[in-house]
Amino acid sequence: MTRTRIFLICAGAFLLLLATIASANGQTAQSPLPPPTGYVNDYAKVIDKSTKQQLETTLTNLEQQQQIQFSVVTVDTTGSQDIFDYSLAVARGWGIGSKDTQKPSLLLLVAIKDRKYFTQVSRHLEGDLPDGLVGQIQRERLVPAFKAGEYGRGLADTVNAYITTVAAKQGFSTDTIFPAGTSRESPESGPGGNPLGAVLIVAVVVIFIGVIFIAIIVAFIRGGRGGPRGGGGNWLTWLLIGSLLNSGGRGSSGWGGGGFGGSGGGGGGGFGGFGGGGDFGGGGSGGSW
Repeated sequence: MTRTRIFLICAGAFLLLLATIASANGQTAQSPLPPPTGYVNDYAKVIDKSTKQQLETTLTNLEQQQQIQFSVVTVDTTGSQDIFDYSLAVARGWGIGSKDTQKPSLLLLVAIKDRKYFTQVSRHLEGDLPDGLVGQIQRERLVPAFKAGEYGRGLADTVNAYITTVAAKQGFSTDTIFPAGTSRESPESGPGGNPLGAVLIVAVVVIFIGVIFIAIIVAFIRGGRGGPRGGGGNWLTWLLIGSLLNSGGRGSSGWGGGGFGGSGGGGGGGFGGFGGGGDFGGGGSGGSW
């Protein structure tokens, strides 16, 4: 095998590796829901008018004053789709947040008939709202209210607790964010997420990809020596490449292509569309009631 061929093979494998990583990290899903008309989209029609307006005002103030985008969504059901995948597709497809400004963002989605909920937390907010704390807030604020059929109160109390928590950690005041009369009770300090867990996952993925990359190079080199072993090396190489292509082409949400990235959907209360970010990596927590 000539040096030129080895160089081209290595370069091709490296480009394939980069494409796989980019696909895994940057794939945007198409939302299973139409474009949003506000920060609160009550498709299940379970939020009373007063609570919805209060939430819209709160979330408008949150974005205008702190550049943080939150959204609340209710649906009747997610159908055959798991609520994690469904909510992730909505968060990415609507482009909640902004990659350009690293705008923190969050989506709280509930499926009323399924009796399930999930909060998707963007990568830029995971440090302030780790998975364990998100789960605790939902169990304390959302679940009791939902069991009593008070959906609006459960959603408002949960969102307000998220905002209060983020404000305490980032050091900003909520005096001009919450409308008058809004409950601002802070959640009890409880179990937080484990930041080392995310680091370990990333490390394992990087090591795994590195091993595959090395295996591809070795297989190509051995495949060029001829003889019976050569054919086996080439077979292994293409098997590995096929695996990489398949893993890179799969979306984590099950919803393909596209994405809402602008100011579509109209709406009032200062809503002009989300920022086109959708930088969600699966952080958050959910459950049922």
